[in-house]
Amino acid sequence: MHQTIQDGLEDFLADACDPLDRARIEGHLRQCVECRREVDTMKEMSSLFETLRSPEPPAPPIGFYAKVSARIEQQRSESFWTALLEPAFGKRLALASLLALAMLGTVLISRETEYATGPTPEMILAAEHDAPAPPMEPGQMLFTLASHRQ
Repeated sequence: MHQTIQDGLEDFLADACDPLDRARIEGHLRQCVECRREVDTMKEMSSLFETLRSPEPPAPPIGFYAKVSARIEQQRSESFWTALLEPAFGKRLALASLLALAMLGTVLISRETEYATGPTPEMILAAEHDAPAPPMEPGQMLFTLASHRQ
């Protein structure tokens, strides 16, 4: 086939070329028997392929879209937050958190009562009587008495 025909043949066969190219190709086809036979063969094959095409696109089988949707849902990756927002897991997590908080509160309160009682006044006085008094120099005693304010 000649280069003149090959450049615009696709648009010519689809009736999509501009009038100048159409006139040039038709002029060549009137003169060249070989190219005319080749174009006629291509048109014939194109019409044969069109007969193979079904008039309507095939309809998918019943339940096809539901199966596709289910498969997409199965393949969707679940995030960490999706598991936490699930109602059953969320309730269990809230209950476990409340129980842990209650146990922590109980431990803290029991420890607080141990330290809150502390030593009794009698224990403090007994400790003061038993402890030896630190030795004081006479000048230090005088300074302490002079600097004392009420």
